Amino acid sequence: MSYAKFLETVRQALKKRLGNNQELFVRPVPKNNGVLLDGLSICTPGSLLAPTVYLNPYYEQYQNGMSIREICEDILNLFCCTPSSGQIREDNVNDFEAMKSRIMMRLIHSDSNRKLLLDVPHVTYLDLSIVFYLFLERNAAGQITALVHNDFMEKWQVDEKTLFRMALINTPSIYPAQIRSMTEILKDIARQNLGRNYDEEYLDQLLGEEEYYSPLYVLSNQTGVYGACCMLYKDTLKNFADSLGNDLLIIPSSIHEVLLTPNENGLSYEYLNSMVININRSEVPAEDQLSNHIYLYTRADDRIRIIAP
Repeated sequence: MSYAKFLETVRQALKKRLGNNQELFVRPVPKNNGVLLDGLSICTPGSLLAPTVYLNPYYEQYQNGMSIREICEDILNLFCCTPSSGQIREDNVNDFEAMKSRIMMRLIHSDSNRKLLLDVPHVTYLDLSIVFYLFLERNAAGQITALVHNDFMEKWQVDEKTLFRMALINTPSIYPAQIRSMTEILKDIARQNLGRNYDEEYLDQLLGEEEYYSPLYVLSNQTGVYGACCMLYKDTLKNFADSLGNDLLIIPSSIHEVLLTPNENGLSYEYLNSMVININRSEVPAEDQLSNHIYLYTRADDRIRIIAP
């Protein structure tokens, strides 16, 4: 079955299951770095929300043997678990006072998102851009967010500086920063997968003694989603750098997290930059990439600088 036919087959199958109470349509949805995904939206009359499920990965699963029926069941389960829109109906999205506490920020690459940035308010930061979105609801099944477009800003009669000021307050509160050592993360993974066979002493031997290598730390938020913007949180880098007694190199792992390591003698900026480029090419999906070079945070002036290849 061709991809186009697959999209329509899934839409028709879901329409048959849902009946006339919901409207279904498939449309291209622009994502980070110019990537377009095919989103299936399910609209309920009277609701401000239209939950969207991306069908691209389902086509791959279909090719690997997953049936249309199984795909529809999975999508319906996601739809049923979507947070309710009751609270959002009470809030008037055209009222800035009602929505200002919901304004959050994300960090994306400017040049790779030129088209998107024409349509959304943003603040330029180095070679990156801070964009804004509304945090609407969250439950155990996930969360609902909405990207802030220029028409929101016009309705609210506010500028980018106002949005940025609110996002700097709201985002750390709703999405607190978290810094964990790579060693700690690897141990957690091993502990979860090995169970009773977990041997921390043996794992320490495999990982090597800390003094023999530059330690790596992962900075993200506690959800692990769009956590790269934590590098902008007030005093997060400063306090961590002070605790290490050193400036920090920032390695852009993805839009969801960055890696931190002390800026020690012997580290090759050229090697690290080439490593970021190679990992982006081979490991990181295009829609998740943040940048192709590293950054330097200096304690003396509390600033982040680009270290270009």
